[in-house]
Amino acid sequence: MTDSPLTPTPGRPLIEVSHLTVRYQIARTGQTLTAVQDVNLAVNAGEFVTVLGPSGCGKTTVMNVIAGLVDATEGTVLVDGKPVTGPGPDRAVVFQDYALLPWRTVADNVRFGVEMQPRFRGVDTADKVQEAIELVGLGGFEKSYPRELSGGMQQRVGLARALVADPQVLLMDEPLGAVDALTREVMRAELEKIIQQTGKTVVFITHSIEEAILLGDRVVVFKSHPGSVLEEHTVDLPRPRSERGAQNDAEYLGLRDHLWDALEREATDAVRA
Repeated sequence: MTDSPLTPTPGRPLIEVSHLTVRYQIARTGQTLTAVQDVNLAVNAGEFVTVLGPSGCGKTTVMNVIAGLVDATEGTVLVDGKPVTGPGPDRAVVFQDYALLPWRTVADNVRFGVEMQPRFRGVDTADKVQEAIELVGLGGFEKSYPRELSGGMQQRVGLARALVADPQVLLMDEPLGAVDALTREVMRAELEKIIQQTGKTVVFITHSIEEAILLGDRVVVFKSHPGSVLEEHTVDLPRPRSERGAQNDAEYLGLRDHLWDALEREATDAVRA
C-alpha cells in the first residue's frame, strides 16, 4: 500500500495547526461555547502523535477540524501546506464505535473506503480490499457480517476500511476504547506493527496514559475549559513496545508518573473552576 495521494514537502510538517479556535453556538441557550482556543500543533510525516487529556478538553474537536468534519472559527489547519476545507483522500478517520454497516460483509465494509472516492471509480479494487483485510489479520472473515465478529475484530474492519484507500494520515479517536483490556493490549501491539509497516502519519486520541506512551513518538497533553495544549513530550523508547516490557524502564515510569500528576492537577483545577 504505497500509492499515497500525498507527497509531503521536505522540511515542512505534514500537519500544521496554527492558533486554532473553535466555538459552538448552543441552540438551547443561545450561549457560545469555546471548545478549543489557540491550539498550535505540528505533526511530521511518518510521526505517531498521541493526544491525551481529560474528557471535554477538545481533543476530538481538533481531530475533526484536521479531518475536515468541523470548521475552524479562527486559525488555520494545513495538510502538506494546503488549507483543510473538508474531508479528503489524504486523511482517514477510525472511530471508537466501529461505525460499520451491519448489512455489509467484512469485505464490503472495507470496500466502502474506496467506493466514495472518484479516483477509484471504474477501478477493480478487489486486490486492495483483500490486501487491507490481510494487513489487519482478518483473512478468512471476508464474508462475515459485523454481528458475527468480536469488538476487536470489528475495530480491525474499521482500520482496514481506513487503510484501503492508502491515505497519508490516520486520525484515530479512541479506537481501542470499546474493547476489553486483553484485546486492547493485543490490538495495540498489532497497530504499532501495522503503522511501522505502512509508514502512516497518525494522530491518535486516547484517555490511557500507558497507551499514549507505548504508541506515541510524541505525547501531546491537552488542558480543558477551553481546550488547549498543556505540554508535549518526546517518547524515546525502543520499538516494539509492550506494557509488561516497559514496567522496568525508568524513562517509561518517569514519564507515566509525570503525566499522571499533570492530568490529576488539570482534573482538580477543572472541578474547582
